Amino acid sequence: MINLLNYDKEYDGWIEVKGEYVAYAVSGEADDYVEQTSKRMRQLAQAIYTFPFYLHFESYDDSPEWILQEKDLDIRYKPSGRTVLTQSGRKMFQAELPTFTVVITNQVQLNQAFKLWFQNAFDNQLWAITQENNVYYENGFAAVDLKKDMTILVTEHDACGFTVVTNEADYQSEPLLRAYLEKVISGW
Repeated sequence: MINLLNYDKEYDGWIEVKGEYVAYAVSGEADDYVEQTSKRMRQLAQAIYTFPFYLHFESYDDSPEWILQEKDLDIRYKPSGRTVLTQSGRKMFQAELPTFTVVITNQVQLNQAFKLWFQNAFDNQLWAITQENNVYYENGFAAVDLKKDMTILVTEHDACGFTVVTNEADYQSEPLLRAYLEKVISGW
């Protein structure tokens, strides 16, 4: 089943989107909604983007070392400029929120990146896919300038679905987007 919710006002999720667009939250009703979101995002990304495309995600302050150890993927660390209050033992401190961009050149890499790090989406960290490497940080928060005929995919809270943010004519209306989703994503 496809649940579509049109954001009737500006998208207010994990990333600031600049430009003209419409946004639809896409979700299902599976018991394992995290796995369903992961599968559907990968399928839709492969349908709307051409390789290479880019995965952008945030993580916890103690994760850059182990994330960057993954040698099978082209992953790049990006400083966000944002700090969050965190705790280690009994000590509270401000830690920088690390961000990463992965160049996805084939389906194997896409599946591997999701297997390794999709937990971050469930942990309420930014998880976005774009055709171009155009996510940047402004005032410590992720942002993207939506150019003509552009679509980005961003997970929802707890990875309970994802949002399609687009200014492409083929995805502007709910009936057109629903028909496209039914066509390209199996298991709906």
